[in-house]
Amino acid sequence: MTGSSPVKPFTVPPFLILMDFMERARAGIETSSDDPDVGEFIDAQMRARALCERFNVPCTPDNVRRSILEELFGREIDEGTEINPTFRCDVGTNISFGRNLRINYDCVILDSAEVVIGDYVMIGPRTVIATPNHSMDPMRRRSVATVASRVEIGDDVWIGAGSVILPGARIGRGAVIAAGAVVRGDVPEGALYGGVPAKDLRG
Repeated sequence: MTGSSPVKPFTVPPFLILMDFMERARAGIETSSDDPDVGEFIDAQMRARALCERFNVPCTPDNVRRSILEELFGREIDEGTEINPTFRCDVGTNISFGRNLRINYDCVILDSAEVVIGDYVMIGPRTVIATPNHSMDPMRRRSVATVASRVEIGDDVWIGAGSVILPGARIGRGAVIAAGAVVRGDVPEGALYGGVPAKDLRG
C-alpha cells in the first residue's frame, strides 16, 4: 500500500447543472457552440434578428417601430425614449434602460450578458456596446468560446458617435464619452473620457 488517497473523479458543480445557456452567459461563465444547450441562444438570436429586421425597414411608422421594440426588449417603453434605425442586438431581453433613452442611428448592442442603461442617456450614432469576450486560445475560438460581462451605463451619460463600450465597462452618472473612444473599464461619475483606450481628458 502506498498510503496515497484515491483520485476523486471530477464532478460538475451543481449550480452549473441547474443553469441553462442564457443563465451561464449572464453569470459570466464560459459558453461555446459545443454546449449541448446552445440552441437556446441561437433561438434568442434568431428572434432578435427578425425583430430588428422588421424595426429597420425604411418608412415603418413610429408606432409600429415602438411596438416592435417593446416585443424585442420584453417591456413597455416610455414616450420620451427614442431609438433610431438601424438598431441591432443579440438577444434584446438582456437590455434594460430607464426613462428618456435616446439612441441615434446604427447602434449595435451585443447583449449576451446584461446591458443596464440609466435615465436620460444619449448614445451617438454607430456606437457599439459589447458584453461578450472570446478566448485568447485559437482552438477555443473555433467553438466560439465566450465569457460575457455586464455593462452598466449610469443616468445622464452621453456617449459620442462611433464609441465602443467593451465587456465589463461601467460608466458613472453624468459622464461624457468622446466620439471614437474605446471604453474598457470604469469611468467615474461626471468624467470626460476619450481616446483608445479611453482615459480621463481632464486629468
